[in-house]
Amino acid sequence: MKKKFKYTFTILFLFLIMPTLEIQAEPDASPDPNQERKKFHIYLTPAYLARYTEYPFRTRPEKKTVTALYGLTNNLYMGLSYSRGESPEEKGMLSYTSPRNSSGTQDYKKTREGEYFIFKTQYFFGGNVYGSLNFGLEKGYRIEEKNFLLFQGNNMELRPYAKSTIYSDRHFASAGIGYRREIFEYFILGTEFEYGIMSSGKTNQHYTFDPQYYNGLPNSYINDQLIFRDRNKPTSEFMFISFYAGIAI
Repeated sequence: MKKKFKYTFTILFLFLIMPTLEIQAEPDASPDPNQERKKFHIYLTPAYLARYTEYPFRTRPEKKTVTALYGLTNNLYMGLSYSRGESPEEKGMLSYTSPRNSSGTQDYKKTREGEYFIFKTQYFFGGNVYGSLNFGLEKGYRIEEKNFLLFQGNNMELRPYAKSTIYSDRHFASAGIGYRREIFEYFILGTEFEYGIMSSGKTNQHYTFDPQYYNGLPNSYINDQLIFRDRNKPTSEFMFISFYAGIAI
């Protein structure tokens, strides 16, 4: 991971010094560093690198992000970013069973994970180089596990047990520095490095089972309490590097 970040920082550094090299080579070609920009910048972020300081930590799934910005002035842009996250998932899967010579299945359902919105402010302070402030909200999601079926020989048994895990919404904020350039009049290319803080959110689990059937507490419930007692982790600092392309209108 460290090698990837060193390589990415090298690329970012080259992007940042490119305008300086061009100005030195052709001082009369672009005398005004604050060139006139289009009002609307819309771009897609298909490539990224992310890293968090806390482990284990509920990381944010980094999927494609769409950003739309409006230029209030030639240097100040404000707008929103949106990531749809991972699609909802519903499937049957094998489950752990304690009796020997037996197998089991369960129904697994997860709502959309990693959907988030970001309010972005960007200010161009040197040609195509800008600083940014970003404030975001990641929507929570839910995982349900139920219909535990136990197969042993020719017998099939439905176990009276269900578990629901709820992950709360989370807030995050970051500051960044980036480089974005309009090319061929209507296209833009850019990259941005962000450093910020993300809250851990809360994780709650709810169980439904019949104590008489299990003659007490189910083994799955006991294991969860022993292994996952500390579910709510501290906030985490994160680094995020993105590469994007889009249109300028």
